[in-house]
Amino acid sequence: MKKKLFALLLSVTSVFVLGACLGGASGEDVEINIPDEVPTEEISVDMWHAFGDDNVALIEDMMESFPYDNITLEQLSQGGYDGLRQATMQGVVSGETPDIVLGYPDHFVEYLTGKALIPLEEYIDHDEYGVDRDDFIQGFMQENQQYEDGHQYSLPFSKSTEMVVYNKDAFDAQGYTFSTDEYIYWSDLEAMADDMIGTGDNQCGHLFNYDSPDNLFINGSAQFGAPYTNQDGEILIDNQETRDMLNYWQGLMDDNILALPIEWDEEFGSTPFVEGDVCMSQGSTAGVRYNLPDPENNPSHLDFEVGVAPVIQKEDGNLSAIQQGPNVAIMSDTSDDVRLAAWLIIEHLTNAENSAYFSMNTGYVPVRQSSFETTDYVDFLAVADKDPNDLTPTEQDQRPFALAATVAQAQQDIYNFEPAFLGDFTSSKARSESALLLEGIYADTRTVNEAIDRMLNQLGQ
Repeated sequence: MKKKLFALLLSVTSVFVLGACLGGASGEDVEINIPDEVPTEEISVDMWHAFGDDNVALIEDMMESFPYDNITLEQLSQGGYDGLRQATMQGVVSGETPDIVLGYPDHFVEYLTGKALIPLEEYIDHDEYGVDRDDFIQGFMQENQQYEDGHQYSLPFSKSTEMVVYNKDAFDAQGYTFSTDEYIYWSDLEAMADDMIGTGDNQCGHLFNYDSPDNLFINGSAQFGAPYTNQDGEILIDNQETRDMLNYWQGLMDDNILALPIEWDEEFGSTPFVEGDVCMSQGSTAGVRYNLPDPENNPSHLDFEVGVAPVIQKEDGNLSAIQQGPNVAIMSDTSDDVRLAAWLIIEHLTNAENSAYFSMNTGYVPVRQSSFETTDYVDFLAVADKDPNDLTPTEQDQRPFALAATVAQAQQDIYNFEPAFLGDFTSSKARSESALLLEGIYADTRTVNEAIDRMLNQLGQ
């Protein structure tokens, strides 16, 4: 298979950090004084995130039911998550930070070098303003409890996981059916390859695309029992398990069974999927809308029914599905009253009803167990089990999101996350290098050993 050589042209994102490592006393240096009563003066709370206009509008809708009229939320999107992280770090240096910030733990450990976040335990457990920590999805909560100093600086906000979308018409024609609660294995892809790969009817040039090469490496390492990194910031990929995993994937790449978006000069696999160049694609549940063919408005799209299935697993390996999506934190350069106002906004936006509402309209996953029990969400999930021919227009729009949510719910016991650390390099830098490692192998510009050596050299190992 001819690979795109432009993978080598990908540049490594530079990382802007304040200090050498995450100190153990960051939380203790921030004094927490929670007011006895909610302030009555006008308070404006600034929140920075990376959402687009649609999600901004959804948050505005959710704030309509916020019970404190004197507290308002001002949203500011910083573009993508790299832009959000860089803007926040620059704000930490200049003293101009938001009150609430969304992001990932590997962002938050950078902010902690400037003691820029407040620990949330006293808010979480407060008798009047607190939340039931056990109501949050366990895997999501654990990601926010991994900070070295033992404090919890963030809560899950809008989470997602990965799923597989597939051309249901093509697989049905070849006699293959999948379920939203049964795993597909790498070995299954090998078995289907002869039937599904080709130029004939109900075939594709490539069988399976993986949107995120870094997620492939990180989640695959968990499945294959291959060490990746740890909380101390060690890069552990120089092992036989990792080599065996990469050599196996290289064989799948050579046989057109496994592809990466660079095959089509794309960032994601949604375009080659809707155009029929690949039969299956694994990506975020929050991106399900981009994998829906629209031949009426896009002549290059095929007309087929989209199915949704759990993430690909290793047969006889460790079950693992990576969790994604931003968490939420409160910055320390805030007054006691503003902190309480910010906390009340966070509690409101993540309550059972709002978490369900946001999820139903985005493809994200509710962060609360109780969201799955709300009447609206129960009705929403039921759409996935209905005959597509019997759906109302509204239900037809909801169905892909309902299928993705059903898959996410089935995977919640195997959610995995990478450790966040900050040292000579960050965990986000390691993640970027893992993507370049796989893209180099895919482009046939590096052998497995050369790709491993390059990543270790880039990270000073």
